[in-house]
Amino acid sequence: MLCSILIISFLYFIPGWYDILVYNRIKHYSVMSNTCRTTGIGMILIFGLAFFSGACKKDKKDPNPSINYKEYRLFNISGGSSVDAGSFRIDELQDGNTKITILISEPFRQDGTGFQASVNKKDSEGNELVLSNLGLVNGGSGSLVVNPVLSSGTNLPVKYNELVGPYGYYVKILNGANVQARGDIE
Repeated sequence: MLCSILIISFLYFIPGWYDILVYNRIKHYSVMSNTCRTTGIGMILIFGLAFFSGACKKDKKDPNPSINYKEYRLFNISGGSSVDAGSFRIDELQDGNTKITILISEPFRQDGTGFQASVNKKDSEGNELVLSNLGLVNGGSGSLVVNPVLSSGTNLPVKYNELVGPYGYYVKILNGANVQARGDIE
């Protein structure tokens, strides 16, 4: 708002700006005028205002920035051996919640397909427990960002210190019923 007022007030004092901008023609004004307004000075002021008007834009700061993170690898073991299939990053946000960014490597992407991603853990009997359904990884770009990660049981944000560490959690990405990639959270 302030930038608009400044620009309009400056343009008011520059003769011929309307002709320059609207009709694309330049009228010649006397250098000897008592206000010392010339087309050259007007053009310099217009370009100066256009250049410095960017300074009025506010930087949008993240209201909940990342204060810590860990990166992990994803692996595909469908061929019998472990093959690098991408990575994921877990960010600790300023409020203590968790953000997960997943990126699947090019050979494991499929345009037009979504891969279901989740954070899981196995209980003492070997049953798989889902901590959080993360949603669909875009098959074309291979990416997914979840902020914040929500618990499937309580629908509350998962805290970073509850997820990262020796708790046995892992990220699993499914292509239908098949595991496309998996990575342990340590």
